[in-house]
Amino acid sequence: MAVIGYMRVSTHFQKFDSQQQALEDYGVDMIFKEHESGRKSFRSELNKALNVLEPGDTFVIFKLDRLARGTKQLLVLLEKFNEQNINFVSIENNIDTSTPMGRFFFTIMSAFAEMEAELIRERVLAGLDAARKKGVVLGRPPLVEQVSEALDLYHNTKMSAEQISKHCGIATSTLYHHLRKEGVYRTKTTLDFIEMSERLVSSGEKKFK
Repeated sequence: MAVIGYMRVSTHFQKFDSQQQALEDYGVDMIFKEHESGRKSFRSELNKALNVLEPGDTFVIFKLDRLARGTKQLLVLLEKFNEQNINFVSIENNIDTSTPMGRFFFTIMSAFAEMEAELIRERVLAGLDAARKKGVVLGRPPLVEQVSEALDLYHNTKMSAEQISKHCGIATSTLYHHLRKEGVYRTKTTLDFIEMSERLVSSGEKKFK
C-alpha cells in the first residue's frame, strides 16, 4: 500500500520547504510537486497523483488549502477517496480518514456542504419569488426583433420556414407558433404574387439600366 504525497505552491518564487519536510517526516513513498493556483480545477500534478492511487493507498498533504480552496472542491475529492477506499491525511489539520475521528470529519464536511447548497437554493427561490411579486418577467427575454423579421420574410419572400428560422436565429417551432397566433399562412396565391412582384422589380431594373 503506497503513501502518496502532494504539495503545492502558487508561484515559482515560493518554496516547498515546510511542506516537503512534513511529508518526508510522515514517510511518503512519492511526492508530486505543483506550481499552480489552488483555484484552478485542472492541475496536472494533482491529476498525476490521483491517477497512481489504488484502493488501500494513503494520500497525504500538508494543509487542506494545499489541496482545495473551497468546501465543494474539497468534498468532491474526499468523496472520491471514500468511494475508492483511499485514506486521506492532512498533517497540519490532524485529519486522518483511516481513524474514527477522521471519518467523523468527512461526515461533518458532507453535512455542511449539503446545508450550504440548500441555503443557496432557498435564497435563489426567495429572490425569484420577490421578483415575481414586483412584476418582473422572469425567463429568457422575448425574441421580438427576430420574430418580426422572420414573419416579414415569411410573408414577403419564398424562403422556406427552415431557411427563415436559420437566418433569424429562432426555432422553426417559434416561427410557426407566431404564425398560428396571426392565423395567416402562405397560400399558392401569395407565392404567385411574390413571384410576380419579383419579376416586375427585375424587369423594371433592366428597363432603367
